Amino acid sequence: MSANHFQILANSEAWVVTLSGKHLATCHSRAEAYEIACKKAEELGSGEIFVHDATGELEFRENIHTPRREDR
Repeated sequence: MSANHFQILANSEAWVVTLSGKHLATCHSRAEAYEIACKKAEELGSGEIFVHDATGELEFRENIHTPRREDR
């Protein structure tokens, strides 16, 4: 399990991405928010992304693991 926990949540008319409880980005769409979370998880080497629907219910979660350069 990754220590990098991303949440993608609806906030009024925007979508918010958080990383371990801290604001990372505000986006116009959930797809854009998901893309930002994936990109940041790849930069950090891993991440667990929790994607919620507009009502706040967890829709799905995904683990991202990028091997370190010496492992590639």
